[in-house]
Amino acid sequence: MKRYRFALEAVLRVRRAQEEAAVFALAAAHATRRRAEEAEAEAVARCDGNVPTAGVHDSEQFRSERDEAERLAATAMARADAVARAVAEARQRQADWTQAARAVAALERLDERRRQEWAVAEQRAEAAVVDESALAGWRPESGDAPVPPPPTPVPA
Repeated sequence: MKRYRFALEAVLRVRRAQEEAAVFALAAAHATRRRAEEAEAEAVARCDGNVPTAGVHDSEQFRSERDEAERLAATAMARADAVARAVAEARQRQADWTQAARAVAALERLDERRRQEWAVAEQRAEAAVVDESALAGWRPESGDAPVPPPPTPVPA
C-alpha cells in the first residue's frame, strides 16, 4: 500500500503561513486601535478638564487659556482621526485574515476529498489483489471439474 501524498501540500503550507501572518497582523492592528482609543480618551479627558478660570482676565491670560483650549481640542481631534485610521486598518486586516482562512479551508477540504478518494482506490486495489490471488490459487481437480453437456444436434 503506497503512502498518501497531497499534490498541493507545499501550497497548503504557504497558505497556512499566510494565514498565520494575517492573524498576527490582525492582532497588531487591534492593539494599535486600542492604544489609539486610549490616547483619544486621555485627550478628551484633558480637553474636558480644561476649565477657564472665572473672573476678570487680562487679554494675555484670555489668549493663553484660549490657545491651550484650542491645542487640547486639536489634539483630541487628531486622536479621533488616529482612531478612525486604526479602525479602518483593523477592518482591512480582518478581511485579509478572512480571505487567508478561506484559502486554507478550501485546500484542506480538497486534501480531505483527495485522501478519501485515495483510500477508496487503495481498498479497491487491495480487493482486486485478494480476488486475483484467490482465483489464481484455485485449480479444479480432475473429479471436480464439471463436464460440459454435448452439443445438441439441430434438425434439418
